[in-house]
Amino acid sequence: MNASQEKSVYILDANILFGFSLWMPMSLNKIFWLKLEESLKNGDWILLDIVVGEVKYDNGGLKKWCDDQRKKGLVKSIGDEHKNRGVEINNTYKMIDETSLKSTVDTYLIAYAEANKFIIFTREAFRTNTTNLFKIPDVCKVLNVNMIRAPQEFLEAIGYKN
Repeated sequence: MNASQEKSVYILDANILFGFSLWMPMSLNKIFWLKLEESLKNGDWILLDIVVGEVKYDNGGLKKWCDDQRKKGLVKSIGDEHKNRGVEINNTYKMIDETSLKSTVDTYLIAYAEANKFIIFTREAFRTNTTNLFKIPDVCKVLNVNMIRAPQEFLEAIGYKN
């Protein structure tokens, strides 16, 4: 595989996992979740510890699924360099809500993707006005970090086709 044919690797935002668990419930779509795990094992996408940490409740088995991936050694941990870069990102592009501490993971997600040339898959939209906090798409755009919002590209990339 030459440089122009390098495989795309994705990092999923927690909102993607929540969405999959809502629209593709494990009890009704075992094949989908097996394929998702297989593509994780193959390195088509990365499940980060910070994302797993956002899954606090067992919504239809999602927490258990994430915990199982951790036990299998399939969850990657971010390092101090990513945390430090995440702080730099937030200092330049305010993403973290200081009151609720929402979006604390987003800066680390971007830092990890930036360092590894991965693609972020999120359903977040661009911020709606300049008084709002920056969103993942806003920061990805200015930092030239690849990002997608459409599930079809990700699903095709991991081989989930008819």
